[in-house]
Amino acid sequence: MRWARASREIGLALAACLIVLTAVSQLSDLPAIRGLETASLDLRFRLRGPRPVGPEIAVVLFDDRSLAALGRWPVSRRIFAQALHRLDEAGAKLVVFDLLFAEADRPVAPELRDVARAAKAAGGDPQLVAMLQRLVGEDPDGEFAAAMSQGGKVLLPIAFGFDRTSGEAPESLSDSAYAQFDKSARPVAFALQPLSATLPIPRLAQAAAGLANVNVVYDRDGEVRYDYAAVPFDGDFYPSMSIRAAAEFEGVPWNEVALALGEGVRIGQRLVPTDAAMRLLINYPGPRGTVPTYSFADLMAGQVPASALEGRLVLIGASFTGNADSFASPYGSVPVPGTERIADSIDTILQGRFIIDNPPDFKAPAVVATLLLAALTGCVAAFAALRVTMIVGALGMVAALGAAQLAFLHGLWLPIVGPVAALLAASATVTLYRYWAVEREGQRIRSAFKHYMAPDMVEILAAHPERLRLGGETRPMTLLFCDIRGFTSISEQFKANPQGLTRLINRFLTPMTDLIMARRGTIDKYMGDCIMAFWNAPLDNAQHADHACASALAMIAGLGDLNDQLRAEAEAANRTFHRLDIGIGLNTGTCVVGNMGSERRFDYSVLGDAVNLASRLEGQSKTYGVSIVIGEATRADAPHWAALELDMIAVQGKKEAVRIYGLLGDENAARAPDFMALDELHGIMLRHYRAQDWIAAREALARCRGRDRRLEKLYDLYEHRIDAYAVDPPGADWDGVYVARSK
Repeated sequence: MRWARASREIGLALAACLIVLTAVSQLSDLPAIRGLETASLDLRFRLRGPRPVGPEIAVVLFDDRSLAALGRWPVSRRIFAQALHRLDEAGAKLVVFDLLFAEADRPVAPELRDVARAAKAAGGDPQLVAMLQRLVGEDPDGEFAAAMSQGGKVLLPIAFGFDRTSGEAPESLSDSAYAQFDKSARPVAFALQPLSATLPIPRLAQAAAGLANVNVVYDRDGEVRYDYAAVPFDGDFYPSMSIRAAAEFEGVPWNEVALALGEGVRIGQRLVPTDAAMRLLINYPGPRGTVPTYSFADLMAGQVPASALEGRLVLIGASFTGNADSFASPYGSVPVPGTERIADSIDTILQGRFIIDNPPDFKAPAVVATLLLAALTGCVAAFAALRVTMIVGALGMVAALGAAQLAFLHGLWLPIVGPVAALLAASATVTLYRYWAVEREGQRIRSAFKHYMAPDMVEILAAHPERLRLGGETRPMTLLFCDIRGFTSISEQFKANPQGLTRLINRFLTPMTDLIMARRGTIDKYMGDCIMAFWNAPLDNAQHADHACASALAMIAGLGDLNDQLRAEAEAANRTFHRLDIGIGLNTGTCVVGNMGSERRFDYSVLGDAVNLASRLEGQSKTYGVSIVIGEATRADAPHWAALELDMIAVQGKKEAVRIYGLLGDENAARAPDFMALDELHGIMLRHYRAQDWIAAREALARCRGRDRRLEKLYDLYEHRIDAYAVDPPGADWDGVYVARSK
């Protein structure tokens, strides 16, 4: 039954999980969902923390100090030529410019050149003519091109446009496109489809070692996360600057770099993986300044150590107030210069620290793992309280987040919005179901049973209402019957005041019930002045016999307190005090317990021969003069309590004889020297009695008397029997069994 219920709630959790996973998968491009996913990526970077970059890269930035030291922007390309000479002297291996030299550097206007030529032709002042010739003879682009050609290790950027206003690209641009292709089984879906290209001026482009694009493409949330390893244009595919720079730095000829559309780029033996749109996720090593960065002014002043540049790939760019070439990073609000972003992308390639975005091979395992966590939540919901279900659901989401972070540390960007939303939906579904379909039923059960069962048992039934279906189960139990002695005569005295009798009964039943329930007992029913209770149902209780004995002794003690209260109240009101005395019968045996009745009305009750015997034992408490009579099976299950054998008796309605015992005290009382002595003498008396040695039995009986006043009526009974049997022996076949004539 419980597993049938579990399968129902597991099914609900799985259904909710699948629906949400499917919905998020289909709607993953929505700005809200994409924004949550990219925000989770930024959080993963921050949780990982900064890491050092490799030793291959350095950045030189034209910053505010450089602007103050060198003047206007843009500076003369003669200064860039000087910078290249300094980098050559320092031993830089490759220089990458993140500056687009799309127009010629013309320090002298064409009109001034015409004036100088005219002055020379007219034979004017020789000194003036010489100065004019020197002025018009300046060629910063030529000096810059010569410096590039001399080193042969400079890469320049190109920028693709998405309209026709940027002009058509020259045929020479195709020399910078991918020349080699690898086979690919994955389809490609380019996100960028440029229509034009802006290149460096021809003389600079020809002097450079290569060209590559530096286009910046923003994600849906306005952040830059990808480097586009290949962009289609005019029938060719062009690399990003990070791809071209990595190839040049590692000495791989450009015509040997292979493009696998939809999969990545092969640089020598290194495969740079991309997604289907040819995007490489940049593995940002840290916040701004993580890549070693130097001021352009310090480079020109000779203040950058050669050791900081030797053998390195040096990127030169600009980042000063008013220059918008900077972007947010996952590590905070301080923007990262665009040049450093390219350096981060190159470092990702050179170090092989790739992050695979939503790897196809992990999609199915991620779905299976999410479904298993959802199923676990549903299973827990079937067997545990709501708060436990909520905790397990939360732990499932924490586990998904932890797995995603662990995967990220190993280079995998696994989607987390779908799994977390699916687990949240699964947890919410089963929680709401439990609340509306189960907890409401539980409230009804609590209301119906709180007066009859111990609170923990009520909670068990509230959590598992299927136990209240019509039917029962067989289990060992201990039964208790309690009845007020002389209740008929007490009732006659309240003939004129029935409400007073009701109040008296309630005064009796309330504390007795509390004492039973406090020891994990279940109240079966009230029958006038009689209480029927049992242990070991519906909650398992391996010590049911011990708890029943403890309850019986507590009831006797509690009755004494109640009588003291009733006496004081009667004396204060100047009315008759009615003392209450009770008899209790306990018996242990196998019973059927469950909901007995009809489909419309039923009670949680117990049936079995052990129940009947417990009722008969309660009646025998009056016969033997002891307050608590327990059966043989109860004594066997609770052997450490202070109890004396009363007799071997065949109760009315039963042919088989049972041993019955009088319960006198707890385990401490059983270890008391006085009780141990009485127990020994009492046993001797019973042995002589059953052996029909009446003289010895009478002597042992005499030694038992006076040791416990609660047993005087019992010993009076045995003295009467011994006297009768001495006159009229029961015969040689007598087995010592007493046949009860009354209930």
